Amino acid sequence: MIKLLMKQKALSLRESYEVYKDDELKYIMQRRKLLASKPVYDIFVEEGVVATAEVTHSDSPKIYKITFNGNSAGEVHFDGISGVNKLIYEEKGIEVIGNSMLTEFSVKTQDRKIIGTIKKKIVSMKDTYDISFQNEEDELLFTMLGLLVDESFHG
Repeated sequence: MIKLLMKQKALSLRESYEVYKDDELKYIMQRRKLLASKPVYDIFVEEGVVATAEVTHSDSPKIYKITFNGNSAGEVHFDGISGVNKLIYEEKGIEVIGNSMLTEFSVKTQDRKIIGTIKKKIVSMKDTYDISFQNEEDELLFTMLGLLVDESFHG
């Protein structure tokens, strides 16, 4: 099981997060403009941006255009209607489903197999998430899903 820790940065001028793996800083996530009606979030490393999530439709369903390493990776939809707590990433056949308290999210495949979890820590000064998943090659994907969980469910 691979584990990441996503922590919101305190005293940041823009909404920012740091993502750690084994106490090593792996990614920084940041909103490009603080007061944008359709925000864009970047995930970057020392070498530069490795992923983006751009809100392209802000009404229900909210739609994020995703890129990984400069390549389009499709769209993620957030169904923000009453009683539905779900992100849908059709291109990957993934759904992120939250519990009624919006503190624990299961990442499932189309056949309902759980491939990871995103858990919000309740006792924390800033938003903090534990992210767990099986495959090493999904690290950037799960980092993005953690960002979208925070933006969609807690935005």
